[in-house]
Order: sequence, then C-alpha cells, then structure tokens
Amino acid sequence: MELSHIFDAPRASADEILRNREARAARQRALLSTGYPCLISFSMNIPGPVKQFPLARQGFLAGLAELRRSFPAIEQEQLTEAVTGSEALLALPVPPLEAKRQTVWIEESHPLGRLFDMDVLDCRGVPISRAAVGKPPRRCLICGGDAKVCGRSRAHAPELLRFQVGSLLNNYVRGEFARRFAACVTRAMLHEVSATPKPGLVDRSNAGSHTDMDFATFMDSAGTLSPWFTELFCVGWDCGGQSYEALFNRLRSAGRRAEDAMFAATGGVNTHKGLLFSFCVLCGAAGFLLGNGSAAPLPPIELLPLCRALGRLSLRDFSDPTQPATNGQAVYRSHSLRGVRGELTDGFPTVFSVGLPTLERYLRSGCSLNDASALTLLALIAQTDDTNMIHRGGLNAANARKAEAAALQALPTSEILAALPTLDAAYRAQHLSPGGCADLLALSLAIHFAAADGLIKPETI
Repeated sequence: MELSHIFDAPRASADEILRNREARAARQRALLSTGYPCLISFSMNIPGPVKQFPLARQGFLAGLAELRRSFPAIEQEQLTEAVTGSEALLALPVPPLEAKRQTVWIEESHPLGRLFDMDVLDCRGVPISRAAVGKPPRRCLICGGDAKVCGRSRAHAPELLRFQVGSLLNNYVRGEFARRFAACVTRAMLHEVSATPKPGLVDRSNAGSHTDMDFATFMDSAGTLSPWFTELFCVGWDCGGQSYEALFNRLRSAGRRAEDAMFAATGGVNTHKGLLFSFCVLCGAAGFLLGNGSAAPLPPIELLPLCRALGRLSLRDFSDPTQPATNGQAVYRSHSLRGVRGELTDGFPTVFSVGLPTLERYLRSGCSLNDASALTLLALIAQTDDTNMIHRGGLNAANARKAEAAALQALPTSEILAALPTLDAAYRAQHLSPGGCADLLALSLAIHFAAADGLIKPETI
C-alpha cells in the first residue's frame, strides 16, 4: 500500500470529535453505575481529522485482541464504530491498578502499542495515571520526548506525524496478513506431501515413481520456501498503484530467488517448482488486493480475475525463445496443453470446481484430512490432463489412468481408499507421477486453510 493513500477516508469534524468525547463519557458513566470496579476505555491515537480507515481498524482489532487475551474475565464489552474512530469499553472485575499495569505493558510491548490509547478508570470514573503504577509519561513518536508536551506545543509537522503513524500501521498489518497467508500455504504443502497413500507420488510410505527425492526432500523444500511466501505476499502488498505487468515482474524476480533457495535445500532436486509458480501468483495477488484496501476475507470473485491477468502474462513464455525449456513447454508444443499456466490463466477452475468442493465434501462426511486429501487427489486425476503424467508415460497412458480414476469415483469411499495402495504400485511400475494434480491438491488445501483463517471468503467458494 502506498503511504500517501493510507489516510484516504472521510474526515471527522471538530464538532463530531467533541460530540464523540461527550458520548463516550456518558457511556463510561452508565457502565460504571452498574457497580463495576474497573473500566478500560480503548481507542487509537491517530493524529489529524482522519480517524477511521482500514489500517486503523486493523490496528484497533489487534489492540482489542490483546486486551481480550490479557483480561479473560471481561464481564461487559461495548464497541463503537464511527467516523471519529473505533472504540471499546471493557468492564472488568479487576482492581484498577492491576488493570493499569497490564494496559501499560501492552502499550509498551506491542508493535502498535504507541498508537493504543488504553485508559483505565476506577469505580468513580477517575482515570488511573501511569505515574500511579511507577511509569513515566508516554514518549513522542517523533523525538522520544514527553508526548503530551509535544502535542500541546505542536512541536512536529502534521505530515511527519501521519507518515510515522501510517508506516507503523502499514508495516504491522502487512506483516500480520503475510504471516497468516504464508502459514496457510506452508500447511498446504506439508499436508499435500503427507497425504498417504498417493499413487505415484512421494508420501509418508514411499517415494512413489521418483528416484531423486523422498519425504525428507519435500520437508527440506517446504521449510526453505515458507519464508518466501511471506516475501511474495509483501511484494504484492507493496505494488499498490502499479500495473499488473510490474507486479508480475516483481513476483517473477522473487519467485526465481525462492526457486534458487529450493534447489539449494534439495541438492538440485525439483520438488515444488510448478507449485511455487502458482503460489507466487496466489500470495502476490492476495497481497496486492489487501494492500490496496480490499477487506479480508477476500471474495474469490475479486481474487481470481487478478490471478487470471497474471496467468495471461505468464503464457508469453511459451513463445519466448529466451526462456529456459521446461517439461511443461514441451508438452504444450506437442499437445497444446497449457498445464499449470493454463490453470492459472483460467482462474484455477479445476481447484474451485473439483479440488476444493471434493475436499470439503469428504471432510464434511467425516473423513480425516489425510484421507480427504488422498481422495481429492484421485478426483483431480480423473478430470485433469496432467502434463507430468503425459511427459512421463505419454498421452495414452495418462488418458488410461484418467479413465481409471474416473471409474473409481462411483465406488463407496471405503472401497476407493482400499484401492489406493494397489493403484500406487501400478503407477510406480509405469513410472507415472501425477505431479500436476498434486499441485492442484496443494492449491485446494491452501484455499481451504485460508478460508478457515478468514483470509478468503468461504461462502462464495
């Protein structure tokens, strides 16, 4: 997100700010009149007339979460949202001095603590001072002096204060979203390789049709790539206001460095190159949208058009002689199958029409995540022209296995699961590996985890 646009929101007038203070005081008196020994009044320290905007709201929710974590015995909570900002009143059965010590600790230890205004009032409505718990006055954001003195004297330019506040909010919210999204993607990679048994693929029981990699190789790769997903999300977030082509080029640059790290961790073995490409786009697109003011959870109807646009840019590689040759390009030239790039360009249709619905259906039926993942993989094989299968065994063998997987879909779940070990042995005998379908499974798992974490909207999936 560009810092210059963080405060693009309605301004609160001086009269609105004054009326809000009076209304807040009335709410405080009403709560304390019911006999609570302590009241916490929480809002954000945002300089200037713009008090309510997306990053300020995210910062407020982070502070509220800290208060709820620190005070599990909250007996009453009132939340107010207005152009003057977000506010919370928390009534507690806690001695006021104890509450003040804890709120001061939050203000001094949290990354956004300097922006938290956590007043503690006793049963008479008298605020507890920092001095009452042995703490000095709050420090100025700019110079480190007494914040009240600097505020009264207007010692610092409003533009400088807004820049400092905007930077704090942007860096914190970006980091939190990036961490959460990267965790969903990493979990997806780990659950995909851990799902057992999987025909022809590396899992916990064997290396499938592969002689150069095993389960440990995938663990090394996933552990190495995990921080790169945070980086890729942040690349998207920081590209606010730039063209899709600029976003694509920056994601490609970061993705190539991530790929180098993967090869270094695996001794040159390609464990996740195709999946890394898809996750580059998914993480970058989510970061771009959230960094440009879209609210979480992101609806797929908003996320997928950007993924399609980035996918179209990637298709140019098929006609670019300067790009290194890949198995996917060879299959495209022989059979006009676009593989992962085509899936991306079309907005992950197989993920959203097959992978994710199948995974959710099996989970709702009571299957474990392991079994639901293995069953989803087979459903994907049944409906996907897997370029890795075609590269390894030819089009006829790939189509035969596709038809076989489709026929198995008619069986009861228990019989499909019972058939998987035999299917695995048959794939290994033919050296077949549905690596493209494994990537689609990992993408389905990533969307599933992101929806559960409130990052992608589940009801539109």
